[in-house]
Amino acid sequence: MEKKTPQNSVDGFDGLIDEIRSRLLPVLVAKWGIEVGSDLCSDVEEYAWENRVKVAGMENPLGYLYRVAQSKSRSHVRWMKRTTFPSRFPDIVHEDPALHDMLQMLATLNADQRVCVMLVHAFGWTYEEVAELLGVTRAVVNHNVHRGLTVLRSSSLSGRSLSSSHDSTTMERPL
Repeated sequence: MEKKTPQNSVDGFDGLIDEIRSRLLPVLVAKWGIEVGSDLCSDVEEYAWENRVKVAGMENPLGYLYRVAQSKSRSHVRWMKRTTFPSRFPDIVHEDPALHDMLQMLATLNADQRVCVMLVHAFGWTYEEVAELLGVTRAVVNHNVHRGLTVLRSSSLSGRSLSSSHDSTTMERPL
């Protein structure tokens, strides 16, 4: 990633906001759910603006802002007692049993596994990109993805068709 200079920090701020919304927001939502993740994204954008010269001069501003979000999450999760993942589901989720089941399965993962699995498999990030943003090694990302997929596979096999309870078709008993 190209290092930004303080001279273009205000001009490049719109680009940073775009990057926060396109690359950091999915991480925050995957880790803390829709409500808390979206609020954290707003908090991070505010922090980035207030500290734009400092952030613009960083080699990995998104990684730093992810750490800012982690710090700010404490007030949302601990003191406000807000729920994190899987948050309240939008009404459309309840209309789509498969989507509801998928969110319930993702909720069985710990936050680090969920973030790594979603970024790699849902958003197409490389292991290196995830590691850089989260401030961990590629091996940690690999471990979280592997463990997360193992948990998802076992939960999908144990509840082979979670949506089948929503299905109106029945099997006839053989005579």
